Amino acid sequence: MKETKYISYEDPINGRSFTYEQMQEVYRDLANKEEYPDFDCWFTDMLKSGVFETI
Repeated sequence: MKETKYISYEDPINGRSFTYEQMQEVYRDLANKEEYPDFDCWFTDMLKSGVFETI
């Protein structure tokens, strides 16, 4: 089974794709923790808003 990946077209990660585990690293390194205090709320919002797309 192919692992789900997520891609973004926004800087600084434009055109890069990430596994779910790598998305946790993106959250750790780049997310605004005051706006998104935990990974789950950030991840859901990033998919819903189109910052990341499932590929």
